[in-house]
Amino acid sequence: MSDYFSVWTLIRASGFLAFYFMTLSLFLGLFSSFSIMKKRKGRLLQSLHQKSGWYGLLTIIFHIILIGRDQYAPYSSGELFLPFFAKNEPVYSALGTLSFYLFFLVIGSSDFFIRRLGRTAWKKIHFVVIPAWVFMLIHGLGNGSDSSEPWALFIYLFATAFMIVLLFIRIIESLMKRQSSGQRNLKS
Repeated sequence: MSDYFSVWTLIRASGFLAFYFMTLSLFLGLFSSFSIMKKRKGRLLQSLHQKSGWYGLLTIIFHIILIGRDQYAPYSSGELFLPFFAKNEPVYSALGTLSFYLFFLVIGSSDFFIRRLGRTAWKKIHFVVIPAWVFMLIHGLGNGSDSSEPWALFIYLFATAFMIVLLFIRIIESLMKRQSSGQRNLKS
């Protein structure tokens, strides 16, 4: 097998690809929640948000399978699925495992249980994507063999900065909505 398609190369590529898809899903989810976007392209953004989330989750599963098959730094099933059980970088590995479980919870609840949960409970569960994404980021920075490379640091830094800006805008918009609805209630 060539170096381009070695298990180690595919582990690295699938890790970055999962980060890309999950980051894209969060960006699209945040964009689609903005008032101006709901009026214009809400359905399209929601569809892309869901699809990129599923692609990300499937890529994470592929990443986990590859790690289990790696001969150089083999992980047992327990090390792959039980947080803090890994011998290699137990904290960073645990954050990757926890991130997977949280993303799985959010995507599963969104696509299969949203009607049973109700919108309020679903929304609370959905906010778990933020710590899941942060765990994934820390996992990649701490466990990734390419994380010290300038291109990788740029990807992580750009994604983090953009995520902070989007979250800030979302929080401001939410506060403004509350304030305007509070003023309308006072006038009534």
